Amino acid sequence: MGIRAMLRRISNLKAATSFNGMMLEVRSQFPAIVRYEGAWTDSWTHRRCLHQHRTLREAAECVIPEGPAWYVFAIENGRPRELTDAEERSLEEFRRTRHLLKRSHRKS
Repeated sequence: MGIRAMLRRISNLKAATSFNGMMLEVRSQFPAIVRYEGAWTDSWTHRRCLHQHRTLREAAECVIPEGPAWYVFAIENGRPRELTDAEERSLEEFRRTRHLLKRSHRKS
């Protein structure tokens, strides 16, 4: 086998990343880029803020004025995904503390 045959261009990415039908995970050596986007439900339709916020808190504050049925999801390397358990806990903590702050301001 000559060196040219060994250096042949890979034309099928799926074939190049599988072994006997099992998909191999290709990992980047660079950290994932994660942004957050806020969304809400309005008249039975899902709406998004379409901003790319750096933090969960920024995304949540962006959509709170839109109504009570808001949520936040992550965008990792350009693809939407559900929040991880840790992100979900952080968002729930934000919801609780914000609610408590609103109640204390009403009493004053």
